[in-house]
Amino acid sequence: MGRKPNFTREEILNSAFEILNNESLKDVTARNIAKKLGVSTIAIYSAFKSMDELKNELAKKAKTKLFEYTKRDYTDLSILNIGIGICLFAKEEKALFRTIFLREGLPREFMDQIMDDFRNLIYSGFNNNREYNQFPEDIIEWVIKKGWYFSHGYATLICTGFYIDIEFETFKKEVIEMGNVLIEKALEMTKERDNEV
Repeated sequence: MGRKPNFTREEILNSAFEILNNESLKDVTARNIAKKLGVSTIAIYSAFKSMDELKNELAKKAKTKLFEYTKRDYTDLSILNIGIGICLFAKEEKALFRTIFLREGLPREFMDQIMDDFRNLIYSGFNNNREYNQFPEDIIEWVIKKGWYFSHGYATLICTGFYIDIEFETFKKEVIEMGNVLIEKALEMTKERDNEV
């Protein structure tokens, strides 16, 4: 009898990631991964305690890909880049978007970490912009919350096929317009607060 092939966690995860990209999260099973690698499911469960553990690792890998999209410079303001990046990610990486944002059972800490990373990018963007660096923290938080509602909702509509074949320039324009509305309101709120003092 031949020697049982050993695969690292990373190799197993990469095979699972390929299945996720080419099919869907529901197709990421121990049996399908084992078949792809030419091994028994024992090899999968030797590397991962459960399929939930493997799928949580997949979500982390998807998160890395998401941040490749949201850190691109589509505009000169990070909050707009994040919104545009999330929408483009939803259009081009549907299975990965679903894994992160439309999957039940992801640990709350995982979503909190994503939001903290976005928040840090946005604060950095506002602090490095002379026009917007005077925003108080609570107003920045208001912009983040409202921007998240819009971006996540719009990206979900793109991912789920509500907008069939939507063009990049179309959703880029929509995100910029909504971002400008939020920023104008934030400027107005900041001026009102300054006038009260």
